[in-house]
Amino acid sequence: SELCCWLGMIIVQSATLPTTVSVLLGYSDKLPPISMVLLVCAGLALYFVRAFKNKDVLYMVSNGFGFFVNTILLALIVFPWG
Repeated sequence: SELCCWLGMIIVQSATLPTTVSVLLGYSDKLPPISMVLLVCAGLALYFVRAFKNKDVLYMVSNGFGFFVNTILLALIVFPWG
């Protein structure tokens, strides 16, 4: 069951990776709405606080990674480059 949780975390948190990578590599200029990214970041931050309090390593890794990737998306939206 732990393996299923880790695999599920990888799948869910990698949902924003195709968008991030395609923008960073210049394949696309389509970004999600800023409101969506802000809400996802806020939710991930709150989940991380809970995971930290409960010492849940799986969710700390998952939400930390998700927050990092979504912060990159947010930076690309707010500070466009290219």
